[in-house]
Amino acid sequence: MSAETRNPRVLILFTLVAAIGALMAPRIAAAQMPTDPNEALRVFELEASPSDWANGPVQYLFTKDERDIWNEIDDDEERRDFITWFWERRDEDLRDRRNPFQEGFYTRVATANDRFAEFPRGWKSDRGRTWVILGRPDGIRAGGLDSEVWSYSTYGGILRAQSYLGEMQIGFRRVDTGKWEIGGGVGPGAWPPYVLQAFDVVNRASVVNPDLEWK
Repeated sequence: MSAETRNPRVLILFTLVAAIGALMAPRIAAAQMPTDPNEALRVFELEASPSDWANGPVQYLFTKDERDIWNEIDDDEERRDFITWFWERRDEDLRDRRNPFQEGFYTRVATANDRFAEFPRGWKSDRGRTWVILGRPDGIRAGGLDSEVWSYSTYGGILRAQSYLGEMQIGFRRVDTGKWEIGGGVGPGAWPPYVLQAFDVVNRASVVNPDLEWK
């Protein structure tokens, strides 16, 4: 033990810091996994710094072109302009301040945070990612004690006019206590190509104002 840690005052200080950290940890975790849609929007949009914004759940929505643009930006003011542009591309009515798509997105984020308690939790989990992008499944059935299958007939309703795509099934398996991961890919935890393709289809279809070009 060093001379510093033998000092009673230093030991008391270390103890207090550890205690405060232990008390704050659940609050920090809860703040990052809000289960209320308005709270989720506040945490990930209003309070997030421009540079951190793309590390939140919105990362699931990026198209390839948008990601390429974002990676070229190195100024916070320009990042704020990009964020405005990003959501306007997904707003069917630009005449008011509401953006139903954005509201629906954070409703799905909040629902995922509430439903999926495994680690990683909520929107960061495999089931959470699927829920956030594709929405509520049309059906969920157990495939046994340690597996479940989600079915989508219209990709979660996001592509309501695309029912001709047929039913898509996504399997998840429990690989550890309380932890679920995607199944069906090439190797443990690998995403099946058809699921990634569905994500891409949905994300590109969400851009309802493609004529709004980046400056």
